[in-house]
Amino acid sequence: MDYEYKVNGQTVRLAEDPDLVGVRYLEPAPHSLRAAFSSSVGADVTERIEIPNEKFTLLKSPSAAPMSVSHAVNAAVGNRPAGVARTTPVFKLGETRVLATDRILLGMKDPATPVSGLLKDVNYESIAPRGFGEYTVTLAPDVDPLATVQQLAPSEDLAYIEPDFVNLMVKPALDDVSADAAAQGGPGSERAYAARQYAIQLTAADQAWKLVQGNLAIKIAVLDDGIDTRHLDLRQSVIAGYDACDKDNFQEPNAWDGHGTACAGLAAAVPSSTDGVRGIGGGCSIMAVRIAYSDRPRGVWTTSPGQIAEAVDWCWQNGASVLSNSWSDTSASSAVIAAFGRALTLGRGGKGCVVVVAAGNRPGPVGFPSNLPGVICVAASTPKDEPKTPSSDDGENWWGSSYGPEVLVAAPGVKNYTTDITGPAGYNPGGDYYPGFNGTSSATPLVAGACALVLSANPTLSGAQVTAIIAQSADKVGSVSYVDGRNDQMGYGRLNVLKAVQLAITS
Repeated sequence: MDYEYKVNGQTVRLAEDPDLVGVRYLEPAPHSLRAAFSSSVGADVTERIEIPNEKFTLLKSPSAAPMSVSHAVNAAVGNRPAGVARTTPVFKLGETRVLATDRILLGMKDPATPVSGLLKDVNYESIAPRGFGEYTVTLAPDVDPLATVQQLAPSEDLAYIEPDFVNLMVKPALDDVSADAAAQGGPGSERAYAARQYAIQLTAADQAWKLVQGNLAIKIAVLDDGIDTRHLDLRQSVIAGYDACDKDNFQEPNAWDGHGTACAGLAAAVPSSTDGVRGIGGGCSIMAVRIAYSDRPRGVWTTSPGQIAEAVDWCWQNGASVLSNSWSDTSASSAVIAAFGRALTLGRGGKGCVVVVAAGNRPGPVGFPSNLPGVICVAASTPKDEPKTPSSDDGENWWGSSYGPEVLVAAPGVKNYTTDITGPAGYNPGGDYYPGFNGTSSATPLVAGACALVLSANPTLSGAQVTAIIAQSADKVGSVSYVDGRNDQMGYGRLNVLKAVQLAITS
């Protein structure tokens, strides 16, 4: 069964993955019940994927199964055990897999209109207002959110309604740290790694620092899987934190979730020693905002539009200047679009936040939300100033940057040296730094740090003016043609921090 829903009036179609199915158990659900139901539909309980925060389990078809697990579940639905509340299809979105939770997200055209009348025939457990006439509605465990959205969608009172999909995102593949360490003189030779911050020289950030230093009043929100605030290069910069996954202020990452810590270093780390990392926006503040997590090493990231929208609103309402988003290809969402729209227009006292988003790491069109108007969509370039593709000359043939008319700028996205979770956790079990951070994930915080440095030079600029400066100051590099000043792989060119700061000073 495929599924469709509306996002800003446009139809989004999702194709079912026949080899996966989501099961919502009634808690407490003992392991024996889970194993029995898995066996009854031909799934291997040892290969299940647990989503504990959502109380869902994903069952996978064995490779030699005579029928897909989703078909088997549909066939067995009449004999469903008492401990199973409902099952739900899993949909494909590139490499991301999504399934509907017990929640729906909705916005009213008139915030003064009571939402209770709309839900009078719906079996729900709670209604949580999110401000601006928007709500998160938690349904009873056995209620189908997909059918509920289709049932309520025709209401003329609604600005939007959509399922709050769980997104299971594949983590980017990274360089082997042991191989890098061997090439640089063995494990622990972190002084040698420091020379690999080639992006500082390539983007002329070191020259920009002679004109302006990062201002602590300029805040970069890093929306990711958490930041290690114990790191010596970050602990003075992180001034606030929020965890949209657990709804509290403790955003510290799981030991294996090093992505956010790596991003934070490139954006605004301040080196604590000669071996340390200098972020492009070093001296600015960091707001650590956790929107995703994985439940085990090399596991998939788990997030949802509801968490993302809540985090975005928290950022601009708590004084963020720049929002750095090193993730992409999530399910399209009106709630997320609305939250980013508020950040772009209401943030910074009406001047607007600068929103920076990774283009994505698959060589094809950019995904959501990097395709939204007003954001800075960042593609990746190589150390040789070429577009990053699977065939580019950089030794990383397993990935290429996404591209398209939405790309505004490119930045180095190969082998960036950055901060890692302290101790044996994170990407590098032998140190507190990682020499091979890559992807548009690593290019994005470089641009976010540059935006913060631009605002440090001229805090009166609007968010839209900063975006324009980043485009106008970029270098037209690479063996690609620029039509009317831009290219779908490189945008308006590769980031030049010095030129951006110079434009800001004279604006």
